[in-house]
Amino acid sequence: MNSNTRPLGVLAALPQELGDLIAAMQAESAVDKRTFGQRDYYVGTVHGVSCVVTLARVGKVAAAATASALIHAFDVEAIVFTGVAGGVGEEVHVGDVVVGETLLQHDMNAEPLFPRYEIPLLGRARFDADRALASALAAACERFVEEQGAALAARFKDALPRLAQALPRVHRGLVISGDQFVASAAAVGALREALPDALAVEMEGAAIAQVCFEYGVPCAVVRTISDTADEHASVSFSSFLTDIAGTYSSGILRQFLAAYGAAVR
Repeated sequence: MNSNTRPLGVLAALPQELGDLIAAMQAESAVDKRTFGQRDYYVGTVHGVSCVVTLARVGKVAAAATASALIHAFDVEAIVFTGVAGGVGEEVHVGDVVVGETLLQHDMNAEPLFPRYEIPLLGRARFDADRALASALAAACERFVEEQGAALAARFKDALPRLAQALPRVHRGLVISGDQFVASAAAVGALREALPDALAVEMEGAAIAQVCFEYGVPCAVVRTISDTADEHASVSFSSFLTDIAGTYSSGILRQFLAAYGAAVR
């Protein structure tokens, strides 16, 4: 992270996953709202950082298109994606947070022409998040949990009873993406067998990471675990998204942007 005037791109798939970020931007600065490709992009300052905030919508194509617009239309310095995901790792629980250090498309399969998961003509399946951004996000998550863990446990004790015994954990590692909502124990088992180091599954992150790799733009992904990607996932996801996701995203982004702004000033 270095100091310049280029903005930071911040996006999520769904409105709840941005928390109060757009409202905070509107309260802090004049906001320039621009529309491209049926998406609204909010340009302004939030928590002291020049940002472009938008919704990618759901899925890899939507995410890739939005990342490309952030790069070409807004010349962003870096891209940060926030949202929820299903837990895949055995030690990953609902209410935990996963910072993606590496991202992979689990539904990419061009065999026998190319190895499974490999992106044709790029010669790689895994795309690394920017190390500095990922570390800054993980540190923001740790501060959020440390400062708000007790309040989270009290506020969401019915939805997240596990918080009564243990604070949310922050994990770092592989996040996998695909154009499907994983919602069965069999599907989770298959993902664990095929990709044993996967921590979380979602629908956008690896597409953004690929676009950023191709254009040389730093990126990072943070995901709050909303469900365990099994038969209960649809109910858990909907409830978590409505009641909890915004609280996590607001707190984590506030911590992250405050530190990011201090680093680039």
